[in-house]
Amino acid sequence: MSTLAFVLLLILSVVLQKTVAPLFSIREITPNLILILVVAVSLQRGRFWGVLAGFAAGLLYDLVGTEFVGLSSLANCLAAYVAGTFGRERLERRLVIVIGFLLTVLLLHDVVYFGILAFGTNSGLVRTILGAAVPSALYTSLFIVIFHLVWPRMIWGRVH
Repeated sequence: MSTLAFVLLLILSVVLQKTVAPLFSIREITPNLILILVVAVSLQRGRFWGVLAGFAAGLLYDLVGTEFVGLSSLANCLAAYVAGTFGRERLERRLVIVIGFLLTVLLLHDVVYFGILAFGTNSGLVRTILGAAVPSALYTSLFIVIFHLVWPRMIWGRVH
């Protein structure tokens, strides 16, 4: 993938996250399309490119209009680093392990994101994790499965 295509894909993911993803909202939980792209980049190209993608997409998303500039970048970079470090080469191809790994990465992202977002509010950390982070991670993982069924090489890249 060329650099231009990569940048356009990042911009497209942010635009889709702001415009299309809310249409799939269930009780204010939306799938994180940006995180899906960041994890896919990390698994295909490694943690360096994943962290770069996570930072760029997160910063662009935050600049478009979220509460804290840099929060999405932080959470995306952390998820990309973990996905790139323990990604494709180290995972066995058993479905349960892959799904568990992806859920762990998504949950890590959402715990960091929603946990920091909840500072200064009346909701506790456990309530935030159970009420926002876990449902968001599960819902985003459902979209990963859907994307994988429609476009099998999106997450893992070329099959060797």
